[in-house]
Amino acid sequence: MRTRALAGRTLAVAATVSATLATIAFAAFAQPHAKPGHATAKPKPAASAGTDTSPDDKAAPAPAASGAPGNGPSGPGAPNDTGPVPPPAGETADGGKLSPLNPAANEFSDAGMPSTSIDYDRLLADIGSLRARVAAVSDTLFHSRIAIALEASGDHGRIAALSVSLDDGVVWTSPQAFRADDATVVYDHAVAPGHHAVTVDVERRDDRNDTFRTAQRSRFVVDVPADDKLSVELKLWDDSGMGGDFPGDKSGQYDLRIRARAKAQPLPR
Repeated sequence: MRTRALAGRTLAVAATVSATLATIAFAAFAQPHAKPGHATAKPKPAASAGTDTSPDDKAAPAPAASGAPGNGPSGPGAPNDTGPVPPPAGETADGGKLSPLNPAANEFSDAGMPSTSIDYDRLLADIGSLRARVAAVSDTLFHSRIAIALEASGDHGRIAALSVSLDDGVVWTSPQAFRADDATVVYDHAVAPGHHAVTVDVERRDDRNDTFRTAQRSRFVVDVPADDKLSVELKLWDDSGMGGDFPGDKSGQYDLRIRARAKAQPLPR
């Protein structure tokens, strides 16, 4: 009897084990298989029971670097206390290259920049001396000559400034309170034969009202024949009535004229 009971128990245990194995195998075949090449996500670890995850205990973010754009006082739109960044050595503010001929800052003398004051009296004296030297050279080199004479007329027109130029170089300037009621020679020197330009610049004022002034520039091209002397006579008229008529009548006119007459005569040998 004991043997039969033991055999029955053994059979019952074997049947139970077989049923359990069959159930596990069925469950394994019933689960979906993951596609190859795709790893399954790992489960997130559960928070520890002794750790407080409240927002107040989270670590504060690290402060942004002072040079990061848009953050802090150094971002766009913030005032720049250090001023504009100077250009690198050897470059201009617009990015161009400096010439190697430009002096460096340490190449200037300790006395500072030179004075900008100009001695105009000395400058005019130097110009006058240069004109005399040029005229002397012309007298030596050339035999042909040109003579320029001036005559000015006008009841109330007075000369404020007057100059005569030959080939765009001033050869004569009027003194203060210059008057030429008769023809006055202002220039007489030798020149190269050929065409030359005589220019007259005159500024006139009305002696009845000094605020009424005129300025006039006239240019005449003349021909100096070889071995001849060319006489150029310039006559200036001023019959203007603005200074006397306009203040009372509210009407007036300027009447200015310049005439140039040239005549050549042979020079003696």
